[in-house]
Amino acid sequence: MTILRDGIHATAGRLAHTVAGAWRRHRQHRAWLDLDEARRESRLNDLGLARIDSPLFWSDGGSVYDLLPRMMVVHGVDPMTPLTVGNGVKRDLERVCSLCPHKSLCARVLASGPEPEACDFCPNAGTLEALGSH
Repeated sequence: MTILRDGIHATAGRLAHTVAGAWRRHRQHRAWLDLDEARRESRLNDLGLARIDSPLFWSDGGSVYDLLPRMMVVHGVDPMTPLTVGNGVKRDLERVCSLCPHKSLCARVLASGPEPEACDFCPNAGTLEALGSH
């Protein structure tokens, strides 16, 4: 009976996490859409992206602001490290993440609490490994 109850609790926890993530992405997307065109353009320019690239942030797999911090944790990277290493490192990480075609896979793998080796598909993996050992 205990095993069944633990399984139900684990499933409920994963479901709650999935719903919370979907709700957070929806709020982020609404906030993006509520920005005027000039502010959206400015934010895209900060990342070195064009207007046509903005849908990359809102794929079904989540946004760069959701996935990248979680991937950094997997590689043992403090969120402040890219900012202290040098100008543009965080921006480059965000840009590479936003253009990555593996967002759905990334979200699934990150949900399982992976080891860094399980994230070899990540185009930022090499940089994050280097930052983690920094």
